[in-house]
Amino acid sequence: MRIAFVGSRGIPAKYGGNETFVEEIAKELLKAGFSVYVTCESHRFFRDVYDGVIRLHVPALQGKSLTILSVNDLISTMYLFKNSSDVDVIYYVAPDGALAAILAKLWKKKVLINPDGVEWRRLLKRSRFVPFYLKPFYLIVMIYMYIMEWFSCKVPEVTVADSLRIKEHLENRHNAKNVVYITYGARRLINFKMSREEELRILAEYELLPREYYLTVARIVAENNIDMEVEGFKKSKSTKKLVIVGNFNEKDPFSRYLLNLRDGREEILYLTPIYDRKVLGVLRKNCFAYIHAYEVGGTNPSLLEQMLFKRPVLAYDVPFNREVLQEGGIYFEDAEDLARKIKMLERGDIDLKLIKKTQIKRITRRYNWEKVAKEYKCLFRRLSY
Repeated sequence: MRIAFVGSRGIPAKYGGNETFVEEIAKELLKAGFSVYVTCESHRFFRDVYDGVIRLHVPALQGKSLTILSVNDLISTMYLFKNSSDVDVIYYVAPDGALAAILAKLWKKKVLINPDGVEWRRLLKRSRFVPFYLKPFYLIVMIYMYIMEWFSCKVPEVTVADSLRIKEHLENRHNAKNVVYITYGARRLINFKMSREEELRILAEYELLPREYYLTVARIVAENNIDMEVEGFKKSKSTKKLVIVGNFNEKDPFSRYLLNLRDGREEILYLTPIYDRKVLGVLRKNCFAYIHAYEVGGTNPSLLEQMLFKRPVLAYDVPFNREVLQEGGIYFEDAEDLARKIKMLERGDIDLKLIKKTQIKRITRRYNWEKVAKEYKCLFRRLSY
């Protein structure tokens, strides 16, 4: 079978959860004998091969944290038809691909769409940090994304939800009849052959010591509540460090807000994105605890990656995070509550045995790529009949 993934920025993954998903599931499908195509945002049209995956590069209208809604997916779909018209299934990995999916249906292709999180709610959070004159624009985009979410439930043969909560949301709000739940797997970042000396050397490059810092790896957008993390950490008066790895951009209003919120404190480190899996794995493995304040997404690959290391996870108390972590998380409701939980954790008032046991059980039984790939292979083959 020939499967095409449209709507991510491309592989190798260097942006967010969609790209990580596409890269990891492509590897598993190749092992099973599928042919895999991935459209990639680029500066010109061309085609190449990456680790067995056929990449179709398409000029993209984009900024550091924004891809122009639907336009890139339409261009990518037309380029896909021109170069690989024999694909069997096209999988759009974001809701704004719904318009392009209509085009794919006209070409008699089987179509899947993953609406990702509740994307239109992201605009509500982001609008808090933009100038007043931009708020009407954000309102328009929010309405547009809501419409795309509706189309995502009506156009494809199958709508894929990576979270049970997202599945419930789509069925209840849009009366969706064709929603299938398939989650993500946890990407393994380091192997066990790495020496302790090498780990310490990597930490030293960032002036960090094992178990002496809190960590967050995230896209720097308002709905991920990085500001809540910074405020809670400051209120806790912890002697450890807070390390936030993400796509900071001084031209972005929310990034500027975070820079001001840090107020020059040396114990709060803002690091640019780290794509070296070994380095990222060392940072995750050696943190004292991980903070995850995502609010509107479904199952988040960054959280799954962290669970492999069985470190304490302080998670914002929303249904999506509770679905993933269950008893493997320490939940907070706001900045004040986060500060309290940090103090409790550092005093040793929280029993971590159940947390560690639950995390590894969840990863092993639910969030592993072999299981996820098996579910996708069954779905793709069912669609081909």
